[in-house]
Amino acid sequence: MFLGNQKLETLVSTILKFHRGPLLKFAIQVPDFRSSPKIDQWIDLLPNDNIQDFTLHISRGDNHRLPSQLFDFHQLRNLKLYKCAFDPPSTFKGFNKLVNLDLQNVVFAPETFGNLVSCCPSLERLRLMECSSLDCIEIDAPKLKYFEFHGVFRSISFKHSPLLAEVLISFSSMDFVREDRFAFDLIKSLSCLPALEELHLQAYVLEGLAEYGAPKKLPVTLKTLKTLHLSDMYFEKIDEISCSLCLIRSSPSLQKLKITAFTFDVVEAVAEFLRSQKSSDCSLTHLKTVNMQLFSGAESEMEFVKYLLASATALEEMAISPHAGNVSDGGESILNELKQFPRASPRAEIVNSEKK
Repeated sequence: MFLGNQKLETLVSTILKFHRGPLLKFAIQVPDFRSSPKIDQWIDLLPNDNIQDFTLHISRGDNHRLPSQLFDFHQLRNLKLYKCAFDPPSTFKGFNKLVNLDLQNVVFAPETFGNLVSCCPSLERLRLMECSSLDCIEIDAPKLKYFEFHGVFRSISFKHSPLLAEVLISFSSMDFVREDRFAFDLIKSLSCLPALEELHLQAYVLEGLAEYGAPKKLPVTLKTLKTLHLSDMYFEKIDEISCSLCLIRSSPSLQKLKITAFTFDVVEAVAEFLRSQKSSDCSLTHLKTVNMQLFSGAESEMEFVKYLLASATALEEMAISPHAGNVSDGGESILNELKQFPRASPRAEIVNSEKK
């Protein structure tokens, strides 16, 4: 719905002004603030004692500074903001009942984000997508169960998140400046989460682990982790592969592993490195399913699968999803070759996930 029409703006204003009874949900999406300058007036007309679900989505233009009235919605359970500037008044005490917070392209005033999260004691789901001014992130959310981040940060710490079970972290740039300890500090922070069961990371972020014991185990472990998804794994980079193995070995409860490959060139040194790894150094006793996405059948990819097959004593399924642009026969020849590899688990099956 295009809200730039003056008659429509008048209609919305009239409805809000004369509405009687509870109003639980309000959602609006506009191209930019200039096309709908009455947004703040509409927010002012909303009853702050019963709004539970609020969405403001501005598609482009400058970040719109949120009006102070929004911070009086004390019954909020779901808050979604896109292209806004978050700068609450000094009297803001948080949203005590907020369960779901979804922020995209939101700009924060200094130290505002940490205060916001700590003042939302009921928060269970938090999404931060391309939000700026988040250099050092500190999460203090005792009921948080799900955290998703896409953007750039220098550091992250989970001060008090005992229920956090699922974490998804991806970076909008591969070239952002990272401290030498970035990868290790990230994994160390994650290892402090006592309920963490599912983790999604981009593999290239792990390269810095080479200084802390890769390709063997890390000095910290992800004891409760059951599902690991490593995306954008460059199979021509030894550091990336060794550090990914290091993380896998440091997750003793791992049951499900998903790898999304990114392979352009054949690098013999990577295949040689993988061949040098001994399955006896690490027995993956709980790993049951492996899913290899965008699999091209490059030698390094094949050796990686061979290592997992030889190490996973409880493996039930190795699912291969061929890269359509790099594989000519639907992956049948690759699958046939993989089926010849030794398997530590007698129950392990190798299947083409595209034909399941």
